[in-house]
Amino acid sequence: MEKIFALALSLLLITGCKKGEVEPNIEPTPQPEPSITEYKIGDLYDKDGVKGLVFRVYEDKLSGLIVSMTEPEDMKSWSSEFTATGCTERECGELNTSIIYSLPNWQSNYPAFEWCKSLGKGWYIPSIDELRELLIIASGNTFAHAIYNNGATPFATDYYYLSSTEMDEWWVYLVDAKTQKQSANYKQYTYHVRAIHTF
Repeated sequence: MEKIFALALSLLLITGCKKGEVEPNIEPTPQPEPSITEYKIGDLYDKDGVKGLVFRVYEDKLSGLIVSMTEPEDMKSWSSEFTATGCTERECGELNTSIIYSLPNWQSNYPAFEWCKSLGKGWYIPSIDELRELLIIASGNTFAHAIYNNGATPFATDYYYLSSTEMDEWWVYLVDAKTQKQSANYKQYTYHVRAIHTF
């Protein structure tokens, strides 16, 4: 019996399988389709370490702006000095914020921006137009529910929020959290602050 088995094994090793005689029975692994998520106002965005609530959605429904989940425990001033910085952009807070980050000793002279930087890369203080849009959205019931459901810090309703847009060397633009109206006041006074981020 052992001789028969050895003979069969030797014949198998000699003949073997010629290339092309036997088709491998392997199905190609299907590639997963790319995950596409459409967003709407009030949705939670949480990707790559960036987390916030959506308050602006562009036409593609895949990109827009989010607001930070929290704000500083203590109100912050725009600046500790009266200096014109060139942060006059009304529609792009990202540009204003980048100007501040380019100034010498900005960490000690611009408290609100120092807090914003602590959130990580890409966060910025909204411009006056972005801030007013944000606070109008935040005053609605849909956004209030989103804040509650996702454990975010509620927006204050008793004072002003700070924008990154300055009027001159003395004053900075603000938005009243209760009425969503624009005003201006001294840079050295303290205000509520919220940061925003593109996605």
